[in-house]
Amino acid sequence: MAELTPEEMVEAVLSDHKPSRNPFVRAIWIVLGIIFVVFAYIGIFVPGWPTTSWLVAAAFCFARSSQKLFRWLLTNPVFGNALLNYYQAGKALPLHSKIVIIGMLSIVSTLSIILVTKAGDPGFGQTTIVIVALVGIWFVGWKVPTIK
Repeated sequence: MAELTPEEMVEAVLSDHKPSRNPFVRAIWIVLGIIFVVFAYIGIFVPGWPTTSWLVAAAFCFARSSQKLFRWLLTNPVFGNALLNYYQAGKALPLHSKIVIIGMLSIVSTLSIILVTKAGDPGFGQTTIVIVALVGIWFVGWKVPTIK
């Protein structure tokens, strides 16, 4: 996909993703996508806060909910280039973004385990959180390619 114009790249990315048919599921993906776009905007102003990582999450959500919102994100004057670069790089992330994502996964998972424990869970919730966190860390750390 490296030889495509930006417009052709947008069309290629859009053609690879089809939204869910379930309106409830689409609504959930849209809400999550909007939250991630807000987080990406924060990354413009806060040093160290990842922008591209949140854009990838938003793109994932919009790809499952709305071609219109997905196109908007891919062609957005603020974010479009970063997101298209991600797709052109073969869906790869820079090392610093991967470190931040894994760190945030670890922190949120730890806080979730503490809250579930205080709520009186006998261990099933904590086990589920650990398993999901480890899968997420494994996926981001080893399955998502790293941009050199």
